[in-house]
Amino acid sequence: MIKTLRPLSLGLIILAGGHSTRMGRDKAALPWHDTDLLTDLLLRSQSYPFTERLLSINRPYESSDLPVKLARTVHLVTDSYPDCGPLGGLEAALYSGTCDFYLVLSVDLPFYDFTPVPDWVKLLRHQPGLQAIIPRTENGQEQPLAALYSRQLLPTATDLLQKGEYRLRSLYQAVPAAYVDETFRSALYFNINTPKAYEAAKGRDTNSRRQVPVVTLTAPNSGDGKTTAAAAAITELTHRGYQVAYIKSSHHTVACHKTGSDTDRARKAGAVSVCLCSPADIPAGIPKEDYILFLSQQQLADLVLVESRSHGPFPQIDVTQADGSRLVNDILFLTGYRSSVI
Repeated sequence: MIKTLRPLSLGLIILAGGHSTRMGRDKAALPWHDTDLLTDLLLRSQSYPFTERLLSINRPYESSDLPVKLARTVHLVTDSYPDCGPLGGLEAALYSGTCDFYLVLSVDLPFYDFTPVPDWVKLLRHQPGLQAIIPRTENGQEQPLAALYSRQLLPTATDLLQKGEYRLRSLYQAVPAAYVDETFRSALYFNINTPKAYEAAKGRDTNSRRQVPVVTLTAPNSGDGKTTAAAAAITELTHRGYQVAYIKSSHHTVACHKTGSDTDRARKAGAVSVCLCSPADIPAGIPKEDYILFLSQQQLADLVLVESRSHGPFPQIDVTQADGSRLVNDILFLTGYRSSVI
């Protein structure tokens, strides 16, 4: 007699009960894609047929943006052990849930698209003794707030909370767990903890809808090092195989190219095209920022760097505030060519 395996039930747990202290405001309510971060994540979750969706949140939540059929699958759960971090929210959700396994996500994952889930379900089929699947991204960083957990971990979670041990790592390190390399899609695990990270996420998202991605390098004052930073970035980006166009926003009424100028430095650094944009170049009635963006989209390049003191398309990096050693990687993240910020 052939024994058939019972279907594996998989649910979704979204942890949205944190205090958002580093953000300074409720992360779940951050505007995102014409709604908020939490609602957008729930809408994206429709790409996988979860049996149930549990929302661990310690306040009322209603969203008119959710389709009725999706809203019926969302059940609110409050912590049994308040102020104990993600482990407290996970414990309450596991207690309330009925599925064999849960994909557990923090609410602040703007780019998570659920593509890892089918592969992880297959892994569970081949290794039925697993109780957790933990992704690892760049530098081996574990991502326990975008991982798969067995409901069998509920007693362990409760025991840890009662002992005052609130680290999520303590839950999965003591059980059979698989650690999967997700470096090739690290952007899925980019989370928004600070206003700076929120701006970076919005910048990357904006660039994903442009034909040519753009980053503006800014500084408060003339002589703050914008051109030096741009030239160094162009050199390194070109070395890595990217074709970079450069646009210089000038406040001079008439701008011209000359030896040793900012555009000359950019060209010598490896820019495939350079443009000057002065007030005289801009058609009447068009904001300068809009015209620079229009100009950027005409460039035959992989990305465009705009140098500007006060005008330029979003996203922007203030070179006086940026870490010079990370500048190129930050540019590549914002343009979508690098999977995560290091």
